[in-house]
Amino acid sequence: MAGIASGHSAGTGKRTLASSSRRAAWLIALAATTLALLFLQLARLSVAEYSEHVKNVERFMVESRWLPASRGTIRDRDGAILAQDQTSWAVSLQYDAIDGSWARAKARRAALEAVGRDGWRELSPDARDAEIDRHEEAFAQVLDDRVLAPIMAAGGISRAELEARLGAIMTRVEKQATSYRENRKDALRRKYGGDAPIGVIEKERAPSQLDAHVVLENVGPEVAFAFQQLAVEFPGAVTVEPSMRRIRPFDRTQATVERNNFPTPVRSSRGVDLTLEGVADHIVGYMRGVYAEDVAARPFRTADGGEDLKGYREGHDQIGSRGVERTAESVLRGTRGKLMTDLDSGDEQRIESNPGLDIVLTIDIGLQTKLHALLMPEVGLARIEQYQIGWDKDGNPKQGPLPVGTDLKGAIVVIAVETGEILAAVSSPTLADGRAMSKDDRARELPSMFRAFEGVYPPGSILKPLVLCAAASEGVIGHGDQIECKGHFFPDRDDMLRCHVFRPTEGRTATHGPLDGPGAIARSCNIFFYTLADRLGVDRLVGWLTKFGLGARPDAGLAYERQEQMPADGNAQAQLRTIVVGEAGGSVPDVTGIGVNAPKRDRVSEALLGIGQGSLTWTPLQAAQAYATLARRGVVVAPTIFKLMVGERPSVDLHIPRWAIDDCFEGLHQSVSASYGSGHHFTLHDGTREQIFDVPGVRIWGKTGTATAPPLKVDLDGDGTEERVQTDHAWWVGFVGGEDGVPRCAISVILENGGSGGKVAGPIAAEAIRALAERGYLRGSGDRSGNRSTKPRVVRRSLGRRPMVSGRVS
Repeated sequence: MAGIASGHSAGTGKRTLASSSRRAAWLIALAATTLALLFLQLARLSVAEYSEHVKNVERFMVESRWLPASRGTIRDRDGAILAQDQTSWAVSLQYDAIDGSWARAKARRAALEAVGRDGWRELSPDARDAEIDRHEEAFAQVLDDRVLAPIMAAGGISRAELEARLGAIMTRVEKQATSYRENRKDALRRKYGGDAPIGVIEKERAPSQLDAHVVLENVGPEVAFAFQQLAVEFPGAVTVEPSMRRIRPFDRTQATVERNNFPTPVRSSRGVDLTLEGVADHIVGYMRGVYAEDVAARPFRTADGGEDLKGYREGHDQIGSRGVERTAESVLRGTRGKLMTDLDSGDEQRIESNPGLDIVLTIDIGLQTKLHALLMPEVGLARIEQYQIGWDKDGNPKQGPLPVGTDLKGAIVVIAVETGEILAAVSSPTLADGRAMSKDDRARELPSMFRAFEGVYPPGSILKPLVLCAAASEGVIGHGDQIECKGHFFPDRDDMLRCHVFRPTEGRTATHGPLDGPGAIARSCNIFFYTLADRLGVDRLVGWLTKFGLGARPDAGLAYERQEQMPADGNAQAQLRTIVVGEAGGSVPDVTGIGVNAPKRDRVSEALLGIGQGSLTWTPLQAAQAYATLARRGVVVAPTIFKLMVGERPSVDLHIPRWAIDDCFEGLHQSVSASYGSGHHFTLHDGTREQIFDVPGVRIWGKTGTATAPPLKVDLDGDGTEERVQTDHAWWVGFVGGEDGVPRCAISVILENGGSGGKVAGPIAAEAIRALAERGYLRGSGDRSGNRSTKPRVVRRSLGRRPMVSGRVS
């Protein structure tokens, strides 16, 4: 038994030892696994996520301040400043001071000091909150009295307005913070999968929650100094930083218009002193705060958490909203700098800001100002006057569709013939005028539309020289050929497609008889050009009109794309579409609808195209450009608003027969210089004829036009009821040179709903020609109208059609 017991005991010992060995092995394996997991976690924290954690630590250990970059200056062709940044100051509040965190943090520290650390540990969470609440109101009141009240006083704003600003900041920042955290989570999930440490992200503060946000802009140095003292007293609540303010010297300017050479009824030896609002503002443009889509296009905070120093921050940055400020945004915008301060060592690291580049325009702001003044109604030319309407044979004043004294809106464009440079482009009313209008007036007057580039109108008779060039080029009329004017185009119909001198119902049955090209242009004979359009057919005529630029945007430098929301039908979701604004291309007819290939040829619509009526529109810029092409004898040079670098501009020769160009020149000159010319004179009350263009020392070629306008709603008798009246737009387009007979500038003038082109637009064109002569644009070679600039410039960079970008001026 003892032996058996002894054997049993030995076996049991072996089993116990084996079991212990297995347990030890399991423990060792478990320990090894734990150590391996710890090692892997350590490796991930120290290697894989090292940069991520360093970034988080640096955010709290390094204070960053952004250094503003000045925007490039916009200058006119002679160097005059049109828009420039001016150093200013901005007062900002840290987000903690806006959302209440600043007062809460101060209250917590005060409560801790009051209770003591030992006492604080003994308090329950609710008791701690109560203690903090007891101090918080006092700190909030201090912030209100010492910081917010001075902000309201310095900015001249009410408490309600300040609270609205702060509320808007909070709404924007919280939205940005939510987006930031979601993007951070997505980035970590893509990197680590299911092991992504996204739990800490919810407690992480977004960059916009650590930033200061501007509450007062463009403050002077005295105000800035006062707030700098507050910034020292209230660290973490107030900051004062240098900023830039955009100034436009010609937003408001003075001008005097001399009226010695005006038509007799509005002539005076006394000039008119004017205050002009928004000279060239459609061209120069304005700035606005950035929208979400601007930030999305180029964000300051990049997807990887970095920074694009040229990117946009919503609520902080400005962007060009229209005009050159918009189209040249990428060139004008500078790159901000960055000052990084190590809060532990005090060391500073600085990335300098880079200013934007200056841009030189082709505009002569002095000429622009003079022409702007001519469109002011109080001057007397952009207003309905009795001499424009006329008198009947008994001497009684005729009644026009609009009463005498009605103010007129319009546009003027001047192009240098040789270069295609736009010297002036005026639109009335201006953007600045619109800011002073009521909502209803803005809807009616449309000050936001740049009429010179965006207003589309039927050409009317100013198209006739282009029709002659097309007919000659296609061989449907020869040199010296005549067409007889019998008063109406169709032999058996005298009630349609008539000449302007043939009105049987009014007792006028005159005709022009046989006319050649120059005579038809000078007299503006409708029958001659109905016939040419009929011979050409709509296909060939429209083809030639497009060669002159109709139906296509000129792309002179102000066109840009914009997102527009399309109205939804029924339950359909509204969609965005991209439109181009800033410049318009007008329209040409669809040749399949009225041409020889149409189911039934529409000869009436075809003929109307010959006198610039029907489904045909263009802008004042396109009109001036087409006449500049005529002045170059059929050579197209694209118009531009940007001063170009030295070098030849691209051009296209349309190869128009020389005799046709000569006929156009002769007819256009007769139109303004011969007694039978449609743009030669107007008749006064006593029957005296007064010449419209009596400018000495120049040679003028021009054409008047009267184009049917859409019906106009007008309250004619002031009873509050608007009536629909039918009016015409008044055109004058031509070119002008010195006594040497070389055309140097092309001009277009339109007065909306003005009526007679010669009597309404003509006097304004005459004054524009005087202004060009006074400013030296009509002299011989080497004058201001050539490609050479009057001041040296250093070329730095090009934009689009190679604009001249000058070096910065010290």
